[in-house]
Amino acid sequence: MRRLTSLAFSAALVSATGWPAAAQAAQAVPAAAASPRLEGAARFADSVQRLVETARLTASFELLAEARALAERALAVYPDDALLLLYQGYALTQEVGVRLGRRGGDTGPLLEAAEQALERSVERRPTPEGHALLASVYGMKIGSNPLRGMTLGPRSGRAMERALELGPDNPRVFLARGIGAINTPAMFGGGLDRAQEFLLRATRLFEQDQPVPPAPAWGRADAYAWLGQVYRRQNRVDQARAAFDRALALEPENRWYQQLRAALDRDH
Repeated sequence: MRRLTSLAFSAALVSATGWPAAAQAAQAVPAAAASPRLEGAARFADSVQRLVETARLTASFELLAEARALAERALAVYPDDALLLLYQGYALTQEVGVRLGRRGGDTGPLLEAAEQALERSVERRPTPEGHALLASVYGMKIGSNPLRGMTLGPRSGRAMERALELGPDNPRVFLARGIGAINTPAMFGGGLDRAQEFLLRATRLFEQDQPVPPAPAWGRADAYAWLGQVYRRQNRVDQARAAFDRALALEPENRWYQQLRAALDRDH
């Protein structure tokens, strides 16, 4: 925890003292939190992504807040960096997910902030992950207010189409497609069968996924966790158990995966 806290401290130096401190702060980011080969905005972006991934394991609001704070401080020095904006949006979407899982708190402001960050990111540098996350944010906003479907539905579809154009074999794009399909009616291209198709493809693509820092590297274990939920809803208990076990093999400390596996055992 002391090492993670030092990330926020390094970021505070950026905001307080400006560009000269930015280089010093970047060097102060611990080696375990960012690749030592990275510098400047790339180093901060990598640190934000790694901090979010650590926060995911325990669904920690505190660490997600640190990740957002680090992104905000770094953006004060590198205001148009597309990767920092992408990871700021990613941190916000993860916080939305935690809040929805706990059924508490207003996610509206978080979704608005995520939308703004991701739209700025893809305007500056279009990426498969940026457009896929943006499509997911539009979908979550529809989920919180179905009346928005008329306007946000087409925007979500266009964002996902762009993600596929940019990354036809990107596993994180197919992960986002699979998650979105779970709660999308079959008449609109969703449904459990489509979700299974997308998530299975994501798991296969992740086997060859070898991103180089600071590129996006999240999602491999999540693909199995979501696939397990699809199998469970299809009453394919053995396949659901195998998928949850695979997710846990990749991230044994992930509390969400543990809960999914325990709930399956309790009910079956």
